[in-house]
Amino acid sequence: MSRAAICAVGLAAAVAGCGSESSSPASAGRVLTAAPRASALAVTPDGTLLAGALATGKIAAVPRGAAALPRLRVATGGQRGLLGLAADRRGRVYAAYTRRSDRRIVVDRIAPGAARRIWTGPRSATLANGGHLAFAPDGRLVIGIGDLQDPARTADPRAPNGKLLALRIGSRNRHPAVLSSGWNNPFAFAFTPDGKLWVADNAPGKRAERLARGDLGGVPAQVSGLERKTAPSGIAAISNTELAICGFVSGLLDRYRLEQGRWRLTGTIARGCRYGVVLLPHGRLAFSTGSEIRTVASR
Repeated sequence: MSRAAICAVGLAAAVAGCGSESSSPASAGRVLTAAPRASALAVTPDGTLLAGALATGKIAAVPRGAAALPRLRVATGGQRGLLGLAADRRGRVYAAYTRRSDRRIVVDRIAPGAARRIWTGPRSATLANGGHLAFAPDGRLVIGIGDLQDPARTADPRAPNGKLLALRIGSRNRHPAVLSSGWNNPFAFAFTPDGKLWVADNAPGKRAERLARGDLGGVPAQVSGLERKTAPSGIAAISNTELAICGFVSGLLDRYRLEQGRWRLTGTIARGCRYGVVLLPHGRLAFSTGSEIRTVASR
């Protein structure tokens, strides 16, 4: 465990008082804790940071001492594993992962108490599964499902592939609401404070990587192109007009600003971001490098 995690007496202390950080605008940030391949990040209402490991299904909590979370039995291989975490306003924690028994993508409530199935999704693949989770302002749990590079599945209106879906807590979710469709792999998405859903769409080969609205129905809307090859793995909404986008390929945490109706790359916040990013209390960002979680100022 890193010194930053050991000296933390709360998340605010960990991000404000431990480790070191370069003064460069594109610094590597400050080490918060070790976290191998943490592809699922979430913050609970009390400020606890949750980091889920893709390949092991293990969930770490910062600061230490938070309630223990179960280790999930995940199917692995390629991009399979623990894909997403989210916490609602009451502190209940939800996880999306590829189930070991049949490799399907499932969503469970994992805490508090015994695990409860929320949704059973499609079979996973080596690539482009999606699986990121976020709560919408209306309380529904949103999940993105990749097209699995299968045009037939994506074109099928009955299939979940290539779509952003809204799950209702307490429902069987046999036919979840479709917020939008026509995505390649909508893993990186976030709601801005004004309730708009923005998606950085991963794309195979030479297809364009898009940043677009995902909550207007139909296909992606208000589309802007990402300005460098990114392979987006996470978004954090800094404000209604500023986004931090993490890139698995670029290895950068980039800042995009909404200007005259289009998103523009305006700088790099930090180096080393590969597996995801989340906004912390007090305006800092936590991002996953693949071996650890680092924090950096969002401004």
